[in-house]
Amino acid sequence: MLRRTACLRHLNRRTAVYGSRTVQSSFVMSKCCCTATTTITTPVLNSSPPRHNSVLTLNGGKSMATGRTPAAPSPHIAVTPETRARIEQRQQTAFDFFDETLQLYGVEELIFCFNGGKDCTVLLDLLMRYCRQQGISSREIPMLYIKSDDAFAEIDEFVARCVEHYNVQLIEYEESLKEALTHMSADMPRIKAVFVGSRNTDPYCEHLSPMQPTDNGWPPMMRLNPLLEWSYHDVWHYIHMNCVAYCPLYNKGYTSIGYRSNTVPNPHLKRLDLTSPCSGAEGDYRPAWELADPTQERDGRLQRK
Repeated sequence: MLRRTACLRHLNRRTAVYGSRTVQSSFVMSKCCCTATTTITTPVLNSSPPRHNSVLTLNGGKSMATGRTPAAPSPHIAVTPETRARIEQRQQTAFDFFDETLQLYGVEELIFCFNGGKDCTVLLDLLMRYCRQQGISSREIPMLYIKSDDAFAEIDEFVARCVEHYNVQLIEYEESLKEALTHMSADMPRIKAVFVGSRNTDPYCEHLSPMQPTDNGWPPMMRLNPLLEWSYHDVWHYIHMNCVAYCPLYNKGYTSIGYRSNTVPNPHLKRLDLTSPCSGAEGDYRPAWELADPTQERDGRLQRK
């Protein structure tokens, strides 16, 4: 079944044979980027259809037309020499981690778990920069995205733009992460390890190791966590220093993005004086990087009853 990523429209359809698989492709045009892409679903012959779609871009990874941060860091992001040195060291540590990963796994055994959030966005940018440096094609490490009817439209649209900008292959499932990994293990048995953008301040992540097997009851796989030691402000410093595109919800006071049903703008970023200008702000909330206390990062997440 053909599935279209958010903000894409169908233009043409054709069917071809790719090896032992039937390939149905659609040429689509991104309303955001105005660059052509192809969406390909590849059901195995004489078998039930796979649970994922492969989205391959044809634009060669050109820059996005929208979603970019300003060329200069926000005045609220103080980039001191010490800050710059720390972020450069964080980047080098991540690159060293990628080196170690490739000593243990082949590129074809890796996948990248992406949810459109700021942490995953930083990890994606780091990984793609490393791949370019090492001469590794950006399409060799697929991006895994879990679709949901409860997702913000801005997240779905941002994921689509990332696919085009970084020229990556997108694997989509519409189920829980655990179910998706289970089905992915069956659909793509070569995958042995998954990159995750977790930090040790995230729930249940304080005791994680950079390389840690999945828990009992989950498909056996190695979790790769290069950003564990990064702070909330490290993430935003990296984004602004490198002009990395990010989901526009962060301009509206969101600091930790889950689903529409459990996420609101962070109350600590509520603008008290709506008459005064605020750099980067949209509406009644200041942007995410202005959050002073990183322990309040998840205060926009609603508690489930």
